[in-house]
Amino acid sequence: MIEKLLDFGNGKFVIPLVVVMAGVTMAKGAFSLVRSRSQDRRDFLDLFRGHEAQNDLWISVAVRHVFGAYLPSSLIRQLMSSPQPGRALLEVANAWDFLDMDEETEELAWRRKIFRTPWKRKLAIWVLPILYFLCASVSLYLAYLCLTGGFEAKTLLIAWTYVVLSAIGALAALSYGDNLKNADRAASRWLGMT
Repeated sequence: MIEKLLDFGNGKFVIPLVVVMAGVTMAKGAFSLVRSRSQDRRDFLDLFRGHEAQNDLWISVAVRHVFGAYLPSSLIRQLMSSPQPGRALLEVANAWDFLDMDEETEELAWRRKIFRTPWKRKLAIWVLPILYFLCASVSLYLAYLCLTGGFEAKTLLIAWTYVVLSAIGALAALSYGDNLKNADRAASRWLGMT
């Protein structure tokens, strides 16, 4: 079947087939990652029995085991006293790439200085979906031109490279914007940061 597709498009379908095959492989890897996270949750529940007797290192490692981020133990204890400790820990752990805590003062701050100003965070949250739309549009348009013969054989590989790069840029902008929006929401809801 693959040979027929290659013959049908005079070699124009080589790169899309490679991208699809790589996507299938990545999907299988993501599925196995999700399965390992469910095992981590079961292990966490076994570890968490008798948690009052454990030290700060233990509680930090145990929370990392299930939520995926090394949170400071003082912050973990603060979040555990909230009305929804599981949700608070999950949302703050997901936002931890954007946040940091000063070891001496235990004051929380945004890791990047540009995000320490609320209007700059809101602007980034607003601009990143637009960047996603632009990159995705470029990727789709170039893919259309590649498939319909808009490029010569010499430049076809370069055009497909730009298709893949702009698609990666679109996905990165979408992911980063969504993570920043969730981090902003978690920081204001659970940590009282503005």
